[in-house]
Amino acid sequence: MRLVECAKSYIKSSVSNGSLCIDLTCGNGQDTLFLSKLVKKEGKVYAFDIQQQAVQFTRNLLREHKYISQVEIFQQCHSSFTEHLPQELKYKISAVMVNLGYLPKGNHLITTNPRTTCAALVKAYEWLSVNGVISVITYQGHEGGIEENTAVKNLISQYHWDCKTEFGNKKQDSPILYMIRKK
Repeated sequence: MRLVECAKSYIKSSVSNGSLCIDLTCGNGQDTLFLSKLVKKEGKVYAFDIQQQAVQFTRNLLREHKYISQVEIFQQCHSSFTEHLPQELKYKISAVMVNLGYLPKGNHLITTNPRTTCAALVKAYEWLSVNGVISVITYQGHEGGIEENTAVKNLISQYHWDCKTEFGNKKQDSPILYMIRKK
């Protein structure tokens, strides 16, 4: 099973009609669309990306599939999401999805980085409800990807988060999926 599909399967276990979710790196919009289908009209998805192109891709995909009404999209860094959401959502988030690296159809020189990613993950974990989940896919095959993966792995270990790990393949630079559950 591809890591993206594995992440979606994991997320489904914690999200239902009316849930609140965050896509910290909306990219091409696929995870945002997936989450919006799970939360239905009664729920809400908050999507973030630093690139205008990603925000536009996501907005267009959601309009095409008629899921735009339950999503708020922000052109902001994933580490600043708490500055854009109402404080009353803290401890109420069912799921957070994060795909690190670069926008596949965008500028490959613009990437996530360990500093902002770790800050985003610490905040995301704090905002989760009990039994809420985070899926993080790291991509090590680009410049800075190995360092970012190491930072994520060390962060999970440092905080003793309940985490399962899946590997994309046996190559040294294969993608890795971290599936974190708040206890």
